[in-house]
Formats: sequence, C-alpha cells, structure tokens
Amino acid sequence: MRSLRLAGRLAARNLRRRPGQALLLLLTLTIATGVLGVATSLLGSADAPWDRVWRATNGFHVSLTVYHPPDEPGDRALVAALRRRATQLTEAPEVTGVGGPWTHLYGSIQIMGGPEDLTAEIRDPGPSQVDQPLLTSGRWLGDGDGVVLESGLAATLDAGPGDTVTIQGTPFPVRGVAMTVSRGRFPLSRPAQVWVTPATAQRLRDLGMTEEGFELQLRLADPDAAARFVAAHDSFQVTDPNSSVVSYLETWRQRRADSHSDLDILAGTLLAAGTLIAILTVATAAVLIAGRMAAQVRQVGTLKAVGVTPRQVVLVLLVEHLAIAAGATALGLGVGRLLAPRIAAASVTVLGTPEPPPLGWARIAVVAAVAVAVVVLGTVRPALRGIRQSTLRSLVAGPRPPRRPGRLARVAANVGVPLPGVLGMRSAWRRPGRLLTNAAGLTLGVAMMEGGDLPAVTVPAVSLLLLAAVVPAVFAAIVSVPALLLARRPVAPALAYE
Repeated sequence: MRSLRLAGRLAARNLRRRPGQALLLLLTLTIATGVLGVATSLLGSADAPWDRVWRATNGFHVSLTVYHPPDEPGDRALVAALRRRATQLTEAPEVTGVGGPWTHLYGSIQIMGGPEDLTAEIRDPGPSQVDQPLLTSGRWLGDGDGVVLESGLAATLDAGPGDTVTIQGTPFPVRGVAMTVSRGRFPLSRPAQVWVTPATAQRLRDLGMTEEGFELQLRLADPDAAARFVAAHDSFQVTDPNSSVVSYLETWRQRRADSHSDLDILAGTLLAAGTLIAILTVATAAVLIAGRMAAQVRQVGTLKAVGVTPRQVVLVLLVEHLAIAAGATALGLGVGRLLAPRIAAASVTVLGTPEPPPLGWARIAVVAAVAVAVVVLGTVRPALRGIRQSTLRSLVAGPRPPRRPGRLARVAANVGVPLPGVLGMRSAWRRPGRLLTNAAGLTLGVAMMEGGDLPAVTVPAVSLLLLAAVVPAVFAAIVSVPALLLARRPVAPALAYE
C-alpha cells in the first residue's frame, strides 16, 4: 500500500509537469475508446424499443409463415393442407394465445410514382388476441373501406389518416398507421404491408390481387420454451421439394435479432474500426510514451539512488499512464452513450426511440482493455530499459550520440537531395523503431479512409470513422511543434539544449 501511495504521488507530479504530452496521449487513446464505446452502446440499442412494441401488441412467441408465389394454383393444395395442420398446432397444450391464421394477398402500391410489391393482411375489425398492431395515429379497421398502413410504409409515403394511397391502381382511404413486430419496417423489409378487412380484401381480389399464403402467431405459457416448441414441430419447415411453397417457424427472439440487422452490421463495422484504431493508437502512443520516458530517465536514476526497487519504479510509470488510460476509458464510454442513440435514430428499422443497453462490466471491460493494452505495451519496454541501466548512467543521461550516417542518407546527399530531406533521413535512420511505428499508424489511417467495401453506414458513423482516420496526420503535426519552436531559438541556446 505504501508503494502504491508513493507511485500515485509521483505519477500526479509527472502529469502536472508535462500536461501537454499527457493531454495528447489522452486524445489519442480517446479516439480508439470512443469508437469502441459507440460500437458497444449501439449494439442492442434497438432491443428496448422492439420489446416495448412487442409487449404493447401482445406479440407472438412462435410465428408460422407459409408463402407461395402468386398465380401458381398447383401449390394451393399444399397450402390448404398446411393451414389444416396449423389449426391443429393451436391446440397444443403449451399454447395460451392464438393470432390468425391470417391470409395474405399479393399486389402493388404506388410509391413515389412507381409500383412497389405489397402484402395485404386480412384481419377482422375487432382486436386480436395476439399481435394487435399498435396504432400511432388514426383508427383501426372497422366498417367501411380503408386500410391501415405499417409505420415504415406510412413514413415513406408521408401519408396518414385521411390521406389516400393507390393500390392496384385504385385509391383507398387511410384509416390509421400502426406498428408491429411481426414484420420489419419498410423500406428495409419488403414487400410493403397494409391491414385490410375481409370486405376490403374482396375489392382487392376483384382488382387482381391474389393469395400468397398465410401467417399464424402463437403465445406460449413459457416464452423461454419457444425454441423447444419450434424444434418439436420442425416438420412444418419440411415441404414438398417439387413445390415452390416455403413454410417456416420462427421464435420471437429470432425475429427481434433480425429486425434491426442494419444496426448490428454498423456496430460490427465500428468494432472492427475500433480494433484498427487501437493498433494505430499503440503505434502513436508508443512514440509519445517513449518521449516521456526519455525525459524521465534521470528520475528513474534518482529513485534507484534513494533505494526505490525496480518493481516500484515500474509501478510509478504504470500508474502515471494507467491514470491516462482510465480517463480515456471514461471519455470513450461517455462519447459512446452520447452518440449511439443519435446514430441509431437514423436507422429506419427502430420501432421508436433507441435506447442504449445498460452499461455492464463486460462492455466496460472491452473498452478499458484497449486503453490498458496500449499503455502497457508502450510503457513496460521503456521502463525495463531504463531500469537495466546503472544508476550512475541514468543520473548523467544525455542525448544519445548519433549513429554514423546511413547509406541511404549519403546517397541522398550525393544526388542533391535538399538539406531538410537529408537531415530527415538521418533522423529516421537514428530511430528505426519510431519510423516503423509512425509508418504503421499512417498506413492504417490511409487504409481506413480508402476502405470502400465496408457496409453502408449512417452519416454520423462515417464522420466518426473519418475523424479517427485523420489521427495520424494530426499526431504528426502536433509532435512537430516542439521541433519548430526549437528551430526558432537563437543558435547559442539551441546548441546548449539538452
């Protein structure tokens, strides 16, 4: 405990003496932890809105969907047989609620001057025991003509109660707009969906719409038994291989996972980008920490001279840089909680306002591990190198004498390369490790900016990735400032500089 208190005091003193380097390291680490923080907060942020709609609509635990291409009468006998079997499925002892089976009609709806495939689900005017769509405006089905639009379709059409939509070339009044978990939101989920009464469905049939299957939704006594129920009735997913009929069972958890796949792809992209940025950060932070260690060689020697053990010396240096890593972790997580809902809100798949999941220890550990790994990799090696030096050498440490000019620098001088170029090559040759880390960081930054094959993401996420990609350039500009300031000093002080 005494060693830890000593390490804390010395680390705080070092941070106060060199705040600029500490802030630059904090900024570099925060870029990586921020991207990972956004990714961890984005993952699962659409689950809570989906759950709210699922509860409000008394959503299904198991869904049976039977689909067949329209205008194929040879398949209708198989569809009729599956409908009879589905009715028997509702009598299973585990089932406590039934919705359907509801017939689906296939046709087209006019969207922005062009036709779009449409599914019209035939519902009775009264409320359903399972999956009663949640009205966001207007009224549910009742007497008279009219349709209820799925919320994503209504947003695309910019239509609401009192407007009309064109189905099969005929205008129909809009009675209301509703949300459901039984189908994804348009336009990412297609075909578009409306709900109609049997009377309106007859008009649609007269206009040329044809049956394309049906859907049955069940609630179970135990929601966690949905996967077992599907496995026990797997025969529904085996149909005639010579037929085009598709029949499948799905659990509510599967539907929830598939309902916002675009956000999952975006979160995965940001996790991959955060990993690349972490590698880049190791390269840039190693240069920063190495510079700080060079300035602390005499401090290491002094500590050893007064009896501080090598383990305590390493602890001092680790505490100093781990404090910066802790700050970067907190900032990264804060940035993630702030930006993730705004990025998720740009998705058309979210059923309401996105909500980041609780900040559990696993999510914190993912972000903190990156910051800790960077400082450990950047601190331990210089610290061990400083400890291995004798106390006397550490106390009198000065600038390392330059190596003899490399062959490349001599060739550059002979062919007439300008003096700044020759000096730059000699400086790079003196510090090959720094040269490689800088090159690796710049290469990763350029690769991220040129990565055109990443999945499509929202504008805020693209801005975040571009910000991370320019870090190497910003870093190079910042670390050049001390050299520029030194170059402006008079000759005599500059020669005395150490």
